[in-house]
Amino acid sequence: MIRFNLNQLKVFYLAAKYRNFTTAAQLLNVTQPAVSLQIKSLEKFYGIHLFHKVGRQLVLTDAGEILYQHAEKIFALTTQMVQTLNDLKHLRYGTLRIGTTSTFAHYFMPEIIASYQEFYPEVRIVLFEGSSVDTLQTVLEGKNELGIVGRLPYPDEIKLIPLMEQELWLVVSPKCPTIQGKTEGISIHQLSEFPLIFREMGSSIRHVITDFCETHHVTPTVRIESGSLAFIKDLVIQGHGFSFFIKSAVVDDIREGKLIAIPIREGNPHLNIDIVSRKKSHFSHAARAFMDIIEAEKKDGAFRKTVENIVV
Repeated sequence: MIRFNLNQLKVFYLAAKYRNFTTAAQLLNVTQPAVSLQIKSLEKFYGIHLFHKVGRQLVLTDAGEILYQHAEKIFALTTQMVQTLNDLKHLRYGTLRIGTTSTFAHYFMPEIIASYQEFYPEVRIVLFEGSSVDTLQTVLEGKNELGIVGRLPYPDEIKLIPLMEQELWLVVSPKCPTIQGKTEGISIHQLSEFPLIFREMGSSIRHVITDFCETHHVTPTVRIESGSLAFIKDLVIQGHGFSFFIKSAVVDDIREGKLIAIPIREGNPHLNIDIVSRKKSHFSHAARAFMDIIEAEKKDGAFRKTVENIVV
């Protein structure tokens, strides 16, 4: 039969360390007889002697010396464990795992991550990139604690916190011959006339555009699909079709004359961007700090200012 009593081991460890029952009692805030009783109980249970006296000096037996060496390692580890937990609590250590889309990773996350690292430089951040559906799945599976995604139909297990809203712009290259007479705007019902380059299945932008078209009973003409934002933008700039982007992703290209934004008369669609997590999970200190920074920047209008700064 194995019995392990950590409190009893602590009594022995302090008595052995200082070779004095009275000192151990003082450190433990108990009486000296209580220390003696605990050590005798330990000796009786294992049938060994841990101490003997040489004159007035308390000396460890061979068994006591072996137990002391093990106890010393155990309490060194417990001290290290407590320090690690305190470091995690005060964010002097830890890892924050976040999932997001390639679009958000490129246009929003650098600013958010920079703010976080300014306050918590010791926390390691691991950023996963995938479609909104892929990111959502990593959160459900616990691979990422938080996800920043375009709004989708979420399962019941997901908790959402609204982050911001972005307008989606239909853009095309000035090289494209089909834009003649269209730069002042088109009706959504004309959209089927243009070759569209769509994001991959699972993309929240694709989900919004598909719903937008269905609401207006329009069937878009999809010529190319891709999960690469850069690839789609390059194709559009080269004049191979039209596509929808969040305005943050194309505003510089429009200013430089590489792309033209074509307004939709019924109103451009909008994408809601959310922070998602599992409902039943508790935030780590690292995730809680991330959310606190997000809330502070929302109150300060930082995200609103970011959106305003990218208006052409």
